[in-house]
Amino acid sequence: MSKFSSKEIESQYNLIKMLLSDPEKYKDAIDAVKKDIDYMPVELKKKLEEEKITL
Repeated sequence: MSKFSSKEIESQYNLIKMLLSDPEKYKDAIDAVKKDIDYMPVELKKKLEEEKITL
């Protein structure tokens, strides 16, 4: 698995937070993220867990 920069991790994290801000509007995108969660960088998974953000 390739390494991700902190900018990439932060960008993905912010995107997920934005999608979760309006779950009804972004339902399809949230569902797509849920399917790809196994392929997320470990750093991003840890950050989401620390913030108690669940999909």
